[in-house]
Amino acid sequence: MKDWKIKRSAEDYVLPVLPSEMLPLHEYDEVHVNVSGGADSVATVLIAIHGYHIPKDKIKMVHMRVDGDPNDKSKRQLFDWPQTDEYLEYLSKTLEIPMIVIWGDMSLEERIRDRGMFPDSKCRFCTSYMKRDVYAKWVRQFDDCKILLLTGERSEESTERAAKNVFQLHTSHAVGRKNRVVHWLKPIKDMLKSQVRQLAADHDIELHPCYEWVSRCSCKFCIFNTCSELQQTSKLYPEDWEYLKQMEQDIGHTMKSKDGKSHSLSAFIKEDQLPLF
Repeated sequence: MKDWKIKRSAEDYVLPVLPSEMLPLHEYDEVHVNVSGGADSVATVLIAIHGYHIPKDKIKMVHMRVDGDPNDKSKRQLFDWPQTDEYLEYLSKTLEIPMIVIWGDMSLEERIRDRGMFPDSKCRFCTSYMKRDVYAKWVRQFDDCKILLLTGERSEESTERAAKNVFQLHTSHAVGRKNRVVHWLKPIKDMLKSQVRQLAADHDIELHPCYEWVSRCSCKFCIFNTCSELQQTSKLYPEDWEYLKQMEQDIGHTMKSKDGKSHSLSAFIKEDQLPLF
């Protein structure tokens, strides 16, 4: 039977009208796309290129590592997926767009130990300190420049994200002496997960290999990972898993909670009930 499915273009997903506070797209000197390596950030790049037809020489993909400098042996590579560096190289080569990889002075592990707690849904310092602040510090090097930042938040992901505006001024926006315009747009806010994945497939872009084990391309030991997802990653990275459990004891705080009660990682995944093979 003939497949009558209509292949949708990236142009079909652009916002009907860009926010009035924005400049015309051609007036921005640079367009930065925050790229985690996940499907949403891939879709955001594709929409920029094929939906809004932004010239590739204006685009930079920017990735924020949470484990810090990968060459610093004092920083354990605990939360970043080990496959991400290779995947970012693949994206950059395939899309012919430069990839900028940046990180903060402290790794996520160091931040957790310093605060004596893991991030949670009410205090997601893994995002604020390790990603947003790191990008803001990096972008402040640019003066006399008009920058458009694109990120891949979608309303379907949560009620919190659905409530946020599609456009805002970035914290690094400074139009006085610095003359730095930084506008922040969420161009795929109304797209569905299925549409994001189909867009990547239509452009022959492979997704991050972590999707074989987890539903979201966040940290390999993400605070939002489900029991089954943590079971998967605990088996994939047993040494890191044991290290993470020891961290809970070191700081006296658990990464997971349920029904208002703290649960150790071992208890959360019912580790004592898992088959050895």
